[in-house]
Amino acid sequence: MKKIKKKKNTSFFVKLAVFAFAVFAVITVVQLQLELNEKIEERDRLRAEVDELEDKKDELEANVGSQADQEYIIDIAKSKLNLRMPEEIIFYNDLFS
Repeated sequence: MKKIKKKKNTSFFVKLAVFAFAVFAVITVVQLQLELNEKIEERDRLRAEVDELEDKKDELEANVGSQADQEYIIDIAKSKLNLRMPEEIIFYNDLFS
């Protein structure tokens, strides 16, 4: 007796559908990987910006804490507000104007 081998006949359309699904899956994975890389770069950029802003904030906090002394207040009053101390004498010379 001879054994009869049955050959599986899969339809051309089934093979085409499986191939199309595989191509779709590969394209989707590649696209998602590219998007992931972009998001990682954006995250790193934003983290660097946050670090820079935190350093600036720390610097400003240090300036606020250290510049509240009497000498700084007098310097700002003289330079920006054009004020003088009561014991100061100011001479104006309009000969060269």
